[in-house]
Amino acid sequence: MFDEILKKIEFFSLLSPKEIELINNSCKIITLNKNNILFYEGEIAKSFYILVQGNLRLYKTTAMGNEIIIHNFTQPTMLAEMATFQNSAFPATAISVSKITKVAILEKEVFISLLQKNGNLSFHIIGSLIKKMKSLEQTIHRNLVYDSTQRVCALLKDKPEILAEKKHLEVANLLNMAPETLSRSIKKLRDKGYLDKNNMIINYSFDKLLL
Repeated sequence: MFDEILKKIEFFSLLSPKEIELINNSCKIITLNKNNILFYEGEIAKSFYILVQGNLRLYKTTAMGNEIIIHNFTQPTMLAEMATFQNSAFPATAISVSKITKVAILEKEVFISLLQKNGNLSFHIIGSLIKKMKSLEQTIHRNLVYDSTQRVCALLKDKPEILAEKKHLEVANLLNMAPETLSRSIKKLRDKGYLDKNNMIINYSFDKLLL
């Protein structure tokens, strides 16, 4: 059904074709429209969620009812793995931000069974979780400390060609900002001579803006 998508997800990259097929056959696909909720903050995580199409936003709600965006996810990726492993509550709410979002739901028991049979996979998953936690920490830091232009610079430092490869709407979602704000930041970087007209980096000293 979506074998090739699964292979692109770090969690499953070490699995054999037979194991991939098992996961494929064990998943149930659900479709979300824009603004549909996948899960709510505080609900107990009992299954693994695999984003196979579209985009999801993870956000927390403050005591005053304000929403704080934690991260924007694009396919393919897994969500809330740590909560599912620990059988704990989701730390945030996941909402669809694309017209159509498709998510594969994998029962926890199926994946745990694979882990028990594949020791190397367990170590691989630990590494994947650590990597993802560091990425989320960086995202939170950027959102709290950096202004919009600095956030664009930080992203370019990690992914130099992203502005040329992806649509501005996708990049704006990734950075948790409005497309108009992204456009203003890009123009500012062009005017300062850091980007060319195709949004490719021509002066790598832009990272001094992060100091």
